[in-house]
Amino acid sequence: MDRRVDVTVLGSGIGGSTVAAILARLGVSVAIVDAARHPRFALGESTIGETSFLLRLLAARYDVPELAHVSTSGGIADHASRRCGIKTNFGFVYHREGRLQEPFEVTQCSVSEGPFGPESHLMRADIDQYLFEASKKYGALAWEGVRVQSVDIRPDEAVVALDNGETLHSDYVIDATGRTSVLADAFGLREEPCRFRTNSRTIFTHLRGVRPYDAVTESSGQPNRWHEGTLHHLFDGGWMWVIPFDNREGSESDLVSVGLNLDVERWPQREGVTAEQEWAEFLERFPSIGRQFAGATSAFRWISTGRTQFSSSRTVGDRWVLMSHAAGAIDALFSRGMGNTMAVIEAFVPRFLEARAAGDYSATRFAYLETLNQSILDNNDKLIAGSYIAFRDFDLWRAWSKMWYLAWNLGVLRVAGTYYQFLETADPALLERLHQGPVPGSFCPDLPSAQEQFDACFDVMRRVQEGTLTPVDAVPELAFILGDGEASPSPLNLHDVLRRWHDGSMETQRLIYQWGRTAAPLALRPYFDYDRATIAKAADLVRTI
Repeated sequence: MDRRVDVTVLGSGIGGSTVAAILARLGVSVAIVDAARHPRFALGESTIGETSFLLRLLAARYDVPELAHVSTSGGIADHASRRCGIKTNFGFVYHREGRLQEPFEVTQCSVSEGPFGPESHLMRADIDQYLFEASKKYGALAWEGVRVQSVDIRPDEAVVALDNGETLHSDYVIDATGRTSVLADAFGLREEPCRFRTNSRTIFTHLRGVRPYDAVTESSGQPNRWHEGTLHHLFDGGWMWVIPFDNREGSESDLVSVGLNLDVERWPQREGVTAEQEWAEFLERFPSIGRQFAGATSAFRWISTGRTQFSSSRTVGDRWVLMSHAAGAIDALFSRGMGNTMAVIEAFVPRFLEARAAGDYSATRFAYLETLNQSILDNNDKLIAGSYIAFRDFDLWRAWSKMWYLAWNLGVLRVAGTYYQFLETADPALLERLHQGPVPGSFCPDLPSAQEQFDACFDVMRRVQEGTLTPVDAVPELAFILGDGEASPSPLNLHDVLRRWHDGSMETQRLIYQWGRTAAPLALRPYFDYDRATIAKAADLVRTI
């Protein structure tokens, strides 16, 4: 009943299955354990460029083509699932309680389709199972429907006891179990109270019969149809995601993922009120949203959470690590969760291989992961806490959204540039550049001035929250800070904070490439040291894997 492996992975969701597949592909003996069974529901259904490029980078570096398959909508349909949707834009529609929505009060960020195609809406039950099966194909031993009874970290090994009577002995334990982290519970790692500023709760389900928002409202002149992207309904005190899986030709799903996210102080939970009742009451308050969901039915019961946020005092120790979503969580706004998970995996694997070669699994060897995990969470907390403040005023939201637009672009350009160069050189040494910046876990780790710019923008929002600055006066302050930033690419026109359309087109990407090679800060220029012809070659490579 005792088994010996190199690594025990707890949790077989997208994070656990990804890291297990990579390690098993490299010849590391892996055990992956989960209390649930596939297929099963999971949140985190909307991809962003940073997520997709990290998947491609991991696929190319470690020869795991399944990761490339799930990095494009075409690859997903061909290899993993025909129940997923597409994402051509981030759409934001602003609402006022008791009033029909004003068509002018919208913003939209188009997502460059380019040669890789649009981003994706993931039916996570299918994607997680696909990657879980990949980990087993590469040799991982898997236990489903088996709970962990105890974890004992000893000087010479980690011992994981399972409720089926088996015991796993390994050199290292990776905890990818998410909010219900086995190690966080065993070692008392959760911070009480949670340290994050964001304080929200969520009501969510999958629905049938949801009408495209384009069909129930007049056009706002936006570049793309709302139904072709991830739609966010915004209002004072919260927001809602609408993620359709039925918005691509040939989709075999009629479902739409819906989640209502509410500031706990503004929208406290009321005793005795069910999630279904709260949902119905909400639709009555916001008539334009109500039109979209008239007649919609839930595919399974509504789920209502307590506070969404949680944090951990530590995320690494001798012989163990918490993956991103086991370390902490903020809020689903901006779809950064999967990207954060892949960023931590990308940093973890080479450090684990070095530790394995040295026979040293001490926490000191993984100190960078501690910094990365905590900094990613803290910066995302500021980005989302600032957004909840901005939701009180449409112009303030327009201005603050440019901070997100900048962070999104900086994240993509660093990973994409590194990926293209790796394809050109096959030199894994250049990948470490992603981790050599002085501000790890920030939106632009290479430039301390970018973190200072972000902190200055958040300070503006903090003063709005405290009542010492009006939203009207905050807008020009944000315009000045964003437009004058060292890491603000001129093609993004960030000084124009009231612009409603954020352009992510290939033409904008071409202009950013030119800026990066000629006018960007010196610390960023290496990320543009690739031939643009490599972009099309990379897309061809991904399609033919």
